[in-house]
Amino acid sequence: MKVVELMNSNVVTCRPSESLTVIINKFELFNIAGMPVVEKGKLAGMICQSDILKNLREESVSLKDLTVKDVMVEEVVTVSPTESVVEVAKIMIEKQINRIPVVENSTVIGIVTRTDIVRAVAECG
Repeated sequence: MKVVELMNSNVVTCRPSESLTVIINKFELFNIAGMPVVEKGKLAGMICQSDILKNLREESVSLKDLTVKDVMVEEVVTVSPTESVVEVAKIMIEKQINRIPVVENSTVIGIVTRTDIVRAVAECG
């Protein structure tokens, strides 16, 4: 099975300049725990709940004073839509990550999560 067969193509994204308060609201509104950071149509990073929590623990700053750029991960693992789901699962385990943007020509076209992979395995029976 290829990533394109199970990825979510309705990707919620954010910009580096957005405040973390807005991002937390997006997490709640869309029932997600992370999202790609996009600038000028290109992938610039990833942000997830654990990045925010880690940064708040390490820094003595207020949530309202931080933007996505302050806490996002810039070195993002990505996959192509033709990548094998088995390979993506191996990457997630090896890198200890829960979501990977699906990228084509530097543009985010989807996202695949551990939940997507588990759901696909469950449906295969």
